[in-house]
Amino acid sequence: MDQSFELHTNVLLKPSGGGAGGVCWRDGVVTGLEAASGKSVPCIVPAFVDPHVHLILGARHVQRADFSHCRSQEDFSRCLDMAHRDQPDGWLIGGGWDAGRLESTPDRSWLEGVGDRPCVLWSRDIHVAVVNDAVLSKLDTSPIEGGCFHRNESGELTGRLEEAAAWHRLNPIVPEPKPSADRAFVQQTVPFLHAQGILGVGSMEYFRHVESVLAPDIPGLDLSITLLDRSDDLDLASLRRAFAKHVNLVLAGMKSFADGTLGARTAWMHSPWADGAPKGWPLDHTAQGTLDSWASQVRAEELDPAVHAIGSAAVAAVLSAFESVGIVSGRVEHAQFVRDADLSRFEGHWCSMQPTHHIDDAREIEKCADPKLAFRYRSLHEAGGQLAFSSDWPVVAANPLNAMLEAVRPDRSESIDVMTALEAVTTAAARMVRLPDPTICVGGPASFVALDEDPRKALLEGRVPNILATVRHGQVVYGDLP
Repeated sequence: MDQSFELHTNVLLKPSGGGAGGVCWRDGVVTGLEAASGKSVPCIVPAFVDPHVHLILGARHVQRADFSHCRSQEDFSRCLDMAHRDQPDGWLIGGGWDAGRLESTPDRSWLEGVGDRPCVLWSRDIHVAVVNDAVLSKLDTSPIEGGCFHRNESGELTGRLEEAAAWHRLNPIVPEPKPSADRAFVQQTVPFLHAQGILGVGSMEYFRHVESVLAPDIPGLDLSITLLDRSDDLDLASLRRAFAKHVNLVLAGMKSFADGTLGARTAWMHSPWADGAPKGWPLDHTAQGTLDSWASQVRAEELDPAVHAIGSAAVAAVLSAFESVGIVSGRVEHAQFVRDADLSRFEGHWCSMQPTHHIDDAREIEKCADPKLAFRYRSLHEAGGQLAFSSDWPVVAANPLNAMLEAVRPDRSESIDVMTALEAVTTAAARMVRLPDPTICVGGPASFVALDEDPRKALLEGRVPNILATVRHGQVVYGDLP
């Protein structure tokens, strides 16, 4: 592409509004927002930011057996047989299965086809793993706080591990790829993100992976990190010095978990489920009663406390912790169920939500005590909460336009307008994870997404615009421009 370029559009959208205009740039920097008619595209929007992904984990999942399309035990078995044949060496690791889609929950008997080869298959939400006897024999299966080694009515282990049982007992014994392999996997995912118009991500990672895989940067991405490590396991002062060496990495915050997920029925609700399932339980700092002190420590280091909270009781507990130590802009990750009494408490806080989760979670939402508490975009926005939309990839595909579609559906009482949704996947998403503002402006980077139609019309009619091109610093990284 020439060093100097002009591109006209009938619709130049920014969170503040839209109209005819264009983008002119030279050497990757915007020089004007008007362009002569000639080379033209139907619509230009700011580059998208996905502020809640698991970049390394997602990159690994792309390389592994995918069970997300399985709708029966027979589908599952065929997928397992194929993976066992195509990836014959070492541990067999895969994921993406969903008990709702399967209409049954896998157990170790489903894995007998791989023999004595260690096998670990993660659920879609990555909060449950099913393992075979070869793995169970290596595990300490004694009771663990915040987790469960599931047993059948006869007291035998089924091979299903929930929450802390999977994270703290299973994960440490599962072989990891070499850092060089992980880095190659991540680099291979960058074109996929560009194809979705994504130029910035906020990734949830352990510090050891940041140092060994992501530093000093990942070409083609603006990258913000929220650390999964417990703060008491790290020297935060040394940590900040380490990040200062990597100018292309932003350290935004640290993460804790207040509860589990809907799919695993471990989300912490105020009421039991309508089908008789228990109301879940608190995890991590929330279970220990130390969430407030942890959040205060994180903020004292000038970082943002980000807390996974899906169930209504977990959300309320996180808000109480923030309030008790005076945190006014904490990150509530997911905020999937919110009671009326807690809406006003969100004022100023980040509501980091994943609209495309609604597609699969709808089955579980129907079974909870009060489905009306789910995905309250409009109510949270009107209460003063700051909306930021993400995917939680690899839980669901990273696709900001699909997230917008789910959030603006006219047939839902909690839908929002398209421009608010656009802000939630661009400027607000970037602000939450401390990435540069992607608003297209003179003097800023020539980074944007060209669409084949105006999303203000298309999304309300149930269509997702096609991405014609993604441009980063004046260079086309996906698609084509005229």
